[in-house]
Amino acid sequence: MSEGTEHGSDRRHDSRSLLRCAEIFDGLEAALLEEQRALQERQPEPLIEVAERKRALLLELQAGAPALADLPQADPALRERLEKSFERCRQLNQVNGGVVAASRGATEKALAALRGDNHGTALYDSHGDTRAAGGTRPLAQA
Repeated sequence: MSEGTEHGSDRRHDSRSLLRCAEIFDGLEAALLEEQRALQERQPEPLIEVAERKRALLLELQAGAPALADLPQADPALRERLEKSFERCRQLNQVNGGVVAASRGATEKALAALRGDNHGTALYDSHGDTRAAGGTRPLAQA
């Protein structure tokens, strides 16, 4: 087999590997969109399945990561597809992370209010006046 033929075969293999990476990114993008819907609708059940699917896709992407080293020499259309898909996944992941952080913060504030731990936060008392939270107060008053 000549050197040119071997090199051509390697390029087809690299191209197939990069194409598979693009397909994985497409699947990851779909999973991130599904995750976003579940977070916005406050549906925790689908999140477990989505997390498992994302994990499997990321493991597959990790296994194919060496092919990404050939991205600069890849077909321009494939390179652009991968770059755009990666950017969309990055943005979706960032938005989803923000939603999770905001939800966690709201939950922690609510729990702190129930425990009476939220010092410095203005609350309304039974007369409609604001006062700083903290100190002792009953959860219910007869």
